[in-house]
Amino acid sequence: MSTIREYVFNHPLFCHHDHHASFEEFDANRSNYTFQSLLGYAVADLITAEGPQAPQLPMDRARIAKLWPKIRATGYGRAVTLGCQALFGMEYTPENFDAITEALQASIKNKTAAEVYDYFVHQRAQNKWTIQDGKFRVSNTRITGTYPDSYFFAFRMDELFEMTTPSPIEALERFTQQPIYTLGQLVEALYKSIERFQATGKLAAIKIGMAYSRDLYVSDPTTHEAELAFNRIRSRKLFWDGIQQNSGAVDAKTGRLLGDYLFHKIIQWAAEKDVPVQIHTGYLAGNWGSLNGTKASLLIPIFEKYRSVRFDIFHASWPWASELGAIAKNYPNVWLDLCWAWAMNPSETSRALSEWLDGVPFNKIFGYGADTGLPWCNMGYSLQAKLGIARVLEEKISAGFISQRTAEEIADYIMLKNGEEFFGLG
Repeated sequence: MSTIREYVFNHPLFCHHDHHASFEEFDANRSNYTFQSLLGYAVADLITAEGPQAPQLPMDRARIAKLWPKIRATGYGRAVTLGCQALFGMEYTPENFDAITEALQASIKNKTAAEVYDYFVHQRAQNKWTIQDGKFRVSNTRITGTYPDSYFFAFRMDELFEMTTPSPIEALERFTQQPIYTLGQLVEALYKSIERFQATGKLAAIKIGMAYSRDLYVSDPTTHEAELAFNRIRSRKLFWDGIQQNSGAVDAKTGRLLGDYLFHKIIQWAAEKDVPVQIHTGYLAGNWGSLNGTKASLLIPIFEKYRSVRFDIFHASWPWASELGAIAKNYPNVWLDLCWAWAMNPSETSRALSEWLDGVPFNKIFGYGADTGLPWCNMGYSLQAKLGIARVLEEKISAGFISQRTAEEIADYIMLKNGEEFFGLG
């Protein structure tokens, strides 16, 4: 093992993005955690391997056993293998499925949820801090769920940005316990909701994941245009409330117009409060997701307009990582984030990191985010990131581009310090 590889493998990580269950949710499902719970994103590759006629879910034992050999070389598959080997000393193979389940259940038996998270996330995966996506949502009537103290949270309400029904307005009404009759009241309710989460002291960022439902191009409607759109949607809501509940949706153009206006309002709030904005770009989780409109370059007008906002751009915008690198080189308000990217395509992500280090100051690069749902999955994704980071730094040292000392400093920053400075932790 090279000196820099050893340094990287012993280094703690800042996890910039995760979707972990709360302690309560984890405990409610304890008996259901089997070998399948190690798969994470690999389920999507299993479906891809099976072909276009494959049923989506559930992915039962027989299907996994049949398809696993075909995906074990992908990034998703390799993350599963790495995690299983490191945690249980076993290969992830059909003949070991029962033994893996037994080992997993034994590892959580007689441990509280807090102890489970500490063991897998902090001790084994060496994730010092986590930015969690999934707790601060207006769909909850109150803030619920317990997490480790090392977790901070992103506010997310993507349904605002493609408002084809009045349901986001209704959610804000329920959350704030105030009626919304005007566009101004809608914006006020949105701000009040975010600030309610901020008051907990655990709000880290605004998260925008609208790429899953629409493209990333955002127009700039006037207040008058947005008021007309709001009034039309609000009228449809009153129609639903007074006459029938299952009326057709609002037309897409109207919903998009109001959504774009609210996008700007959220970014303006972030600018005023100096809260970072995380945005999903590039590849989408699962299968059959459209990549049309997910390029980070579509956000350039936003980067131009809101120069004081710190934008954390997710997933290397893969498969457009080089393009994102050029954007970050030009726009000082853009940070590059490799969360999830190591699992999607380790080779491409290594090339992206190598390119970025050649073109972008390394204090603008976030090296890791597991983007998982269960704590033990972080083991494989953490190892995958460390393998990639170490390989890139080894190549830079070998080529004579950087010294060992510089490589260690780069590792310090992209693995931990950049996140601590960006979010004010540490």
